[in-house]
Order: sequence, then C-alpha cells, then structure tokens
Amino acid sequence: EQTLYEGGRISSALRTAKLTKEQSLLQYQAVVADTLTDVRVAYYDILLAAQQIVVHEASLALLKKELEDTTRRFEAGTVPRFNVLRAEVEMANSRPKLIRAKNSQRIAKNNLANLIGFRVPTNIWEDIPLTLAGKLEAEPYQVDLPSAVAQALAQRPELGALRKAESLRQEGVITARSSSKPSLGLFAGYGARNSSFGDDFFRDVAGWNAGVQLNWDLFDGLLTKGKVKQAEALREKARLDLDDNVRRIELEVRTAFLNLTEAKEVLESQKKVQEQAEEALRLAMVRSEAGTGTQLDVLNAQTSLTEARTTQIQALRDYSVARARLERATGQNSSP
Repeated sequence: EQTLYEGGRISSALRTAKLTKEQSLLQYQAVVADTLTDVRVAYYDILLAAQQIVVHEASLALLKKELEDTTRRFEAGTVPRFNVLRAEVEMANSRPKLIRAKNSQRIAKNNLANLIGFRVPTNIWEDIPLTLAGKLEAEPYQVDLPSAVAQALAQRPELGALRKAESLRQEGVITARSSSKPSLGLFAGYGARNSSFGDDFFRDVAGWNAGVQLNWDLFDGLLTKGKVKQAEALREKARLDLDDNVRRIELEVRTAFLNLTEAKEVLESQKKVQEQAEEALRLAMVRSEAGTGTQLDVLNAQTSLTEARTTQIQALRDYSVARARLERATGQNSSP
C-alpha cells in the first residue's frame, strides 16, 4: 500500500518533525545560556569573597595596631583603661566579619565547582584548593535600552522556542482538519484461494491484484469538529504564551539595564572615596598621637575606610554580575 493523499496529514507530520527538532535545539541553547550566566556569577562571587577577606584582614590589622598603641599609652598613664577596652571590643567585633568572608569564599568555591561539573575529591572537606586568575574590574560596556530590547526579542532562544511551539500548534490544527478529508492510496498484491466446497480440493485460483482505494468518513459524530476546536484553542494558548514571554523578557532587559546603570553610578561615586578615607584615617592617627584627637576619631575613620573598601568591591561585583545578566537577557552567549 502507498498513500497518495491524507488531507495534509503527511506533509504536516514532516513539518512537525522539523519544528520539533528546531525547538529542542533552541531549548538546549537556553539551558546553555543559563548555565554560562550562573557560572559567571559564581566566579564573581568567589572574587568578591576573596577581596572581602583582604579588606577585613586589613581592617583587623589596623584595629590590632590601634589596640597596641592604646595599650602602650595606658601603661604610660596617658589614656584611661576605657580606651583599651574600647579598642579590644572593636577588634573582637571585626573578627566575625573576617570569619564570614572566609566561609563565603568556601561556599562560593563549592558552588562554582558544582556548576562546572567538577567532582570534589573525598579527602577535601572544607576549602577547595581553587585559585582564580581573574580579578574584579569594571570593563567598559556601552549599550542603550532600545537596542538591548530589540536584540533580546530577536536573539533570545526562549522566544524562538515559543515561536516554534506556536507553529507546532498550527500543524496540530491542520492534522485535526485532515480527518474530515478523503484519503487516497494505491494498493497491489498477490493472492491465492481455494474453495472448500468445490469438487476438486486441490484446484486453486491465484493471481495479482492492484487498484486505487478512496476512503472518506462522511460522518464521525462531530469528533473531527471537536478535535479542530481543541487544536485551535491550543494554538491560541501558544500565541498568548509567546506574547506573555515577550513582555517578561522586556522587563528582564529593563531590570538588568537599570541594575547595570546603578552599578556604574555607584562605581563613579566611589572613585575618590577610598583615597579620602585613607587620608582621613592617617590624619586621625596623627592627631591622636599629637594629643589633639580622640580614640573615637580614629575608630570612626577606620570604620569609614572599611566601609569604603567594602562598597567599592561590592560595586565591582554588582557591575560584573549586572553585565552578565544583561548579556543573558539580550540573548548573547546563547550558542552552544
């Protein structure tokens, strides 16, 4: 038997197979893009934790030096016992921040190792011996919002997969309608038969046969009509899903763009702050040694310097992450 016409069902099945393959590839590209973004963010988290360790170690070293200076002054009788206690408390309060920073780095290393598929040896329980060669820095990245939105709508693999899904639903409508159309086919074969009621049992009739067969279901209890309505409803749902995801991706691009803009502005505001905080600490220590300043001035200056350093490295991390998320939102780095 060879089918010649099935009301469009055969050609629709071929197009469906092609669309399904293309949709699967786009879905795979979306997973790859998500994984790349997650790896980049995890990488930046490790760099941030490493810089936080450096900042808190430097802060702890300053507070330790302040405690040593205050202790010498107390032993010389120039400051009261209260100053020593305050210095001890400040140094004790800074240690948990350093401990948390080190633990954050260990967790970030484990997260990155898991994302890149690295199997951690069983003899390593806490800190993975993983050293990154990069560093946090704000590389120039220029993009305007309208171009980013247009790029996302054209390149996001999720939208491509949803467009394929809408086309697949259209093929479903064609397949459902084909049931109401005739089917035409050729047939050929060889047959042999023998009548059990004949005079000669061993006398048989054999030969070839061939022809054309036409089938057409004139009435099926409105089954085809119901299937068509169901297929059309699924096609409309696919269209609405596509429209909804277009709006969602536009929002994602706008959010990533605004986060990148915020990170840029924070970095700009922090250009001179760290230098000013270091100079303020130096002046506070000089005044304290000369007897014209107080211990509170020194501790406040140390706190301000630590906050300035922390804000700067956090802004660098936020900038890098915001750029990675914006590139993901606009459909960059989505090819396997």
